[in-house]
Amino acid sequence: MTPPADPADQAPAQLSPAAAQFSAALQALTERVTVDRATLIEAFRQALPGSASGEDARRALATLLYEVAEHGIISLPTASTKWDAGRPALPEQIRVPGAAPTKSPTPRKPVSWRPELNWAYNAQLTASQTEDLLAVNRWFRDTHNHPDRRARLSLRERSYEIFRQEKRLDTLITGALFAPGRLTLDQLATYREPPPLAYRRLGDGDTVLVVENSDTYATLRDLLTPDPGHVGYIAFGAGRAFEASVENLAELAGIHRIVYYGDLDAEGIAIPARASINGLQHGLPPIEPATGLYRLLLSHEATAGDIIADDRAQSLVAWLPEELQQSAHTLLAQGQRLAQEATNRNELRAESNWR
Repeated sequence: MTPPADPADQAPAQLSPAAAQFSAALQALTERVTVDRATLIEAFRQALPGSASGEDARRALATLLYEVAEHGIISLPTASTKWDAGRPALPEQIRVPGAAPTKSPTPRKPVSWRPELNWAYNAQLTASQTEDLLAVNRWFRDTHNHPDRRARLSLRERSYEIFRQEKRLDTLITGALFAPGRLTLDQLATYREPPPLAYRRLGDGDTVLVVENSDTYATLRDLLTPDPGHVGYIAFGAGRAFEASVENLAELAGIHRIVYYGDLDAEGIAIPARASINGLQHGLPPIEPATGLYRLLLSHEATAGDIIADDRAQSLVAWLPEELQQSAHTLLAQGQRLAQEATNRNELRAESNWR
């Protein structure tokens, strides 16, 4: 399959599917500006029970917290004393900016909620949330006993039908209305359509190698085609699109491992960590780093990047193998990065240890 061009000039990325679920659970559990550790863990457990009980639960929670914070939904503490000593570190508490002032009781005018929304009688809703829920309530009413109108539609098609705004549900699924025990996409007969995943079958191996950028994808595809070894498929991650498109890997039979190779910078490391959390919800194995390729990449001279704070850098490099974590941490903390294109076709052809 021929991959599409790199997504260069796209709109700001949405929350990954797992982060959207976590955000919704967190916002429904608290009405306070300051949220303690216990509430964070409870939201994590409710939203993503599979990840919350796994051996990588601490790393997964840290990954989600940083992603939600990057979207301005929460604020993480800046003082090192507000973080624990674990690896990666977790905050003792967070802040939900403006949580308290925006909260208000449901309007006094009684509402006859549809049975699907019985939970709304006891929920404290903002005026905006009430308006959104009233639109959903009307949809439940109008489509009752009309199965043809409840045939499944993609998220934005259903959003337009209910709100006359095709992107309204994109926003709502990250908030309290979609917390566990409240609205679900199944109730609305809708689904998040994952972006397509371009891949090439190479052999009978049980491993998928996912590559972040298109040129390196093409290079590794060509070099592995004559002798793929354990690699059964090679896939083009297309940057952040892989956080959602990872779901497509569940369609590939006989796959027991997913390994990833991307840039060594904050975003390049965060992408597979986020995708791994989403993949676990679809029965996929954890996404592992392509250690040999990253080891080779770290032998190159770094270029200028963004300086990453120590706690954030620790959280990021926790996804990498232990043998590479210190080098990667130093790279990020010094404001440097390594693009995967540094390991070019000529070098990968001559150097076989990465296999």
